[in-house]
Amino acid sequence: MATEKGSAEDHQGEGFSPEVALQIAQWNRDLSERSTPVLAKIASQNADLAEQLSKLGFSVRTLQQRLDAAEQKLEDIQSDYQSVSGKLAEYGLTPTIGLLLRHRKEQLDSWQTQDNENHFARAELQRTQQEALELELILGGEGQLQQQADQMLAETSDASGQSPTPLLRQQVLDLLTHRSQLVDQLKQSYRKYHRNLDRLDSTASATSATTAEFRKLINRHATWIRSGDPIGIQDFADAKAGIAALLEFRHTRQLGRDLKRKLSDDQISGILLSAFIGLMFALRWRLKSWLVAIGLKSKLRTAGKTRVVAAGALTLGVAVVVPLQGYATAWWLNQGIVSELIIQVASGLFAASLIGLLVELPRQLLRPFGLVDKHLSKTFSTRAEAFKDWSIAGLMLVPGTFAITMLVQIDHGIWRDSLGRFGFLTMMLVVAGLAHFALRPGKGFLCPAIEAFGGRLATGFGHLWYALALGFPILMGILSSLGYGYTASELIKRATWSAILVMTAAVVWKIGQLGFQQIWRNLTQPKVEPRYDEYGLIEEPEVAEEVNETHVVLKHQIGFLGQCVAGVALVSCFVALWVDVIPNMSLANPVLWTVQDTVTHYADDGQGQTVASSVLQATPVTLLNVVWAAAILFVAIHISRLLPNLFDALVLQRVDYDEGMEHLILVLGRCILFAIGCFVACRLIGIRWMTIQWLMVGITIGIGFGLQDIVRNILGGLVVLFARPVNVGDRVTVGRLTGRIASQTLRTTILADDEGRELQIPNRKFLSDEVTNWRGAGKLTTVAIEVTVRREERPIDIGRMIGEWASAEREVLQSPGPQVTLVCIAKKTQRYELHVWTEAQHDAKQVQRALLETVRSNLRERNLLAKTQPTQPAIRHADPDSQIDATRPKRRSA
Repeated sequence: MATEKGSAEDHQGEGFSPEVALQIAQWNRDLSERSTPVLAKIASQNADLAEQLSKLGFSVRTLQQRLDAAEQKLEDIQSDYQSVSGKLAEYGLTPTIGLLLRHRKEQLDSWQTQDNENHFARAELQRTQQEALELELILGGEGQLQQQADQMLAETSDASGQSPTPLLRQQVLDLLTHRSQLVDQLKQSYRKYHRNLDRLDSTASATSATTAEFRKLINRHATWIRSGDPIGIQDFADAKAGIAALLEFRHTRQLGRDLKRKLSDDQISGILLSAFIGLMFALRWRLKSWLVAIGLKSKLRTAGKTRVVAAGALTLGVAVVVPLQGYATAWWLNQGIVSELIIQVASGLFAASLIGLLVELPRQLLRPFGLVDKHLSKTFSTRAEAFKDWSIAGLMLVPGTFAITMLVQIDHGIWRDSLGRFGFLTMMLVVAGLAHFALRPGKGFLCPAIEAFGGRLATGFGHLWYALALGFPILMGILSSLGYGYTASELIKRATWSAILVMTAAVVWKIGQLGFQQIWRNLTQPKVEPRYDEYGLIEEPEVAEEVNETHVVLKHQIGFLGQCVAGVALVSCFVALWVDVIPNMSLANPVLWTVQDTVTHYADDGQGQTVASSVLQATPVTLLNVVWAAAILFVAIHISRLLPNLFDALVLQRVDYDEGMEHLILVLGRCILFAIGCFVACRLIGIRWMTIQWLMVGITIGIGFGLQDIVRNILGGLVVLFARPVNVGDRVTVGRLTGRIASQTLRTTILADDEGRELQIPNRKFLSDEVTNWRGAGKLTTVAIEVTVRREERPIDIGRMIGEWASAEREVLQSPGPQVTLVCIAKKTQRYELHVWTEAQHDAKQVQRALLETVRSNLRERNLLAKTQPTQPAIRHADPDSQIDATRPKRRSA
């Protein structure tokens, strides 16, 4: 046993190589076969630990090799990226550099299939973390080893009935100490293994990011480079061999093996993908059933515009489901463990999903009981034939796109210039024929749909759309025949996205218009509950309602702003799609100036503490930044101009504020909106607070010395607006001037005296002079009524008559006199508001009732009173619940 003990000690040390660990495992196996049961048990455990250490050692070696290869690959990619970028900047896009770019692109594609470092690192980390945690359960330490040895010997003596000898106790301690050393070595190896896995994962992530930038650079400059030879006789000779290679079963077998390996490696993602596809099928069935039910009027039996909006949203939802399933499948194939064939299948699915979305959008628009069939005003008899023809075209285009994409990549793309090109040319002829039958001016089956969505503007350019749709596939076929196959594929991809964007924008704009009209009607008009009978919705007859001029102007202003925003968004999307394929597009967006910004970086030092450091970073300001800043300022100015009318239409019709508070809210809101717009615009063009702070200091000093009166007036206006000692409509005396407050601003207050003059009083007078508020003292009460009059008479005559009838009332004061205001004009009616003043001791409700009866009776005698009369406003300083001819108050429009 002494010899065996010495042999074990020879193998002990700070670290074991995998080969030494195997020898230790074999030595412990031999010891367990010829020792007592207690020693055999410990030796067997030590052998298992040594074998685990040996496997981990070999894994550490392999991981180190992969890490070195990954770091070398990252260094090579970064070096190639810098080299290619420098050559492009120095020489431009020459044929030689074009060949280099194509070679680098193929190299990047091959590297993607050779390894899967991120997936390997994460899988290994997940597997070995559990093994490392199990080692923590093994006891260690000098005291614990003594206690564990005594416990094991006590169990042995109880079983055999013999007391353990000192030699046996020492052998048990030696083996336990040896096991503790193996555990410590395993823990160190696992820590090293996990650190290398983290480094591998970080290196692979950096490689992926650099590769993405490299691909972006290659795609931007390699679009217009010839990717092959022009079509020739040899291509026809190679077509037969290409067909034979395509029909070989080895590709199918290899794809099956690759998919099996992928599923076995990550079963959860495969199950989630299957569940997602099934859920999407169920969702599409439900959305399509809702769409058809709305068309049949068996669901959503409400107003027509609401039905159109719902049908448009459901149409987009149904159209996007199937392409989304293909895209999700292709994305899953590109993740984790991949192979060359899996990447080819994923590329084919991406292309087929894109064409499928292009086909599904018009197909769902033309669906029976769909948006075009049942909800738009434009109907055409060839809709059923158009739906059928487009469905057949989709069955040809989508599988054809997948097959052609696979053809140009199969067997490392050797059939790209023969079989793949012939398939591409055939597809372009099919697309050209489809464009001819679909968009032929006056006879195409899609022309009525274009007229329904685009109106006269889109219909007027019908010949242009026809020429583009017919000429584009022919041009792409010519480019492919000349050897520019990659160029044609890139242009087709962007053209497809452009067509999808236009169709989606047309549908969204149509339902957005109708939805906005419905929402605006719900916000600004009284709610009318729909009525139903056994036949369905009862169509209410149209009644000539009052048209608020403010609401009409506001609606047009919001529509104009929405058109501007939608146009800018559409143009921006088109620019983002086509900017990469336009040579020297960066020259159209030059750098105007640069701004030095202080950026704070955070990093960990050697002690694990976070250290912050500030560095200067140059931020370029381009022409596009200036354009965006101007657009944001334009939107901010328009929104601030819309705020008063918008606040009146959406808030004041439901909340009863006094006019002073209304004015305060509007002023603050406009200032805040304009300040936000200015702040964002200044950030875009590089204006920082450090740049203008001294200018602001100078302006502040100038204000303090030269604009003292204006500042005092503004401060006084803020006090008046916030404290509200007086309100608009009050009769006040300020100093020697007496009149009714007509309006208030931040700087001045307008008084209307008894002689009809308007007096401008600085707001500081309300703080420094004596102010008497006659109505605030309870001396006067304002009474207001509203009447609707036919439009046969001029407004000036109606106002004069209403004022004379009001002045004839006994309780109405002559000073201040009655005031008549034209509120709004409808198609057949016009509404007036009458304000009078009476003594506080009179019953304001009785005065209002008598005044309303007098005015209405005089208008009725002259056949000027309209059938529909408005709600009467509440009486100030009276019971707010007491109203005439109404159940609730209604705010007037400013």
